[in-house]
Amino acid sequence: MTPKAQSVTLEGEPDGFLAPRAWRAEVFGDGHTRLVVSVPADELPALHLSLIGALEGPVGFRYVQLTDRLTGQLPAPEGRVAMGVATATVVRALRERPELIWGDGRHQVWARGSLGETVILDELGLLYLSPDDPVFRDALTAQGIPESDAPTMDRRDYVKVAFLAEADAQEASLWEELKMLRWK
Repeated sequence: MTPKAQSVTLEGEPDGFLAPRAWRAEVFGDGHTRLVVSVPADELPALHLSLIGALEGPVGFRYVQLTDRLTGQLPAPEGRVAMGVATATVVRALRERPELIWGDGRHQVWARGSLGETVILDELGLLYLSPDDPVFRDALTAQGIPESDAPTMDRRDYVKVAFLAEADAQEASLWEELKMLRWK
């Protein structure tokens, strides 16, 4: 699988950096904590789907488009949302669109369980889990992903994201299948 993003030199050439298997807690000024999770590209689909599959359903699902592959970066992100979706439906929809979800950097996808627990996959291939809960920490430990302050893709100086032509149709079909509505 092509990674969503690749660390590069100033000239745009790959610099050899590989995403580590690691997670760290990120604390905000108001005391809110979330977990930032990094895994190699080939492990990302399984981990992402297992975390979404563990959400208490039904779920809200948000697609945040940051870039249009043909026209470039959007002036403001364009959101789409589907509410009250069965967790299994979201998991199946994502699994059927691997190039878009785990190989293309045009978007972020957010899944929120009925208890407020949230799993976000960003455009760089990082996962954000909120709130910082023992359930998430236990899931990461069970997967053998260690807590670490290892450098991750969001801490690289230069990053190139992938935009895949085959993901265009997958994007449109995802919106259609989940009956997603525009949401700013």
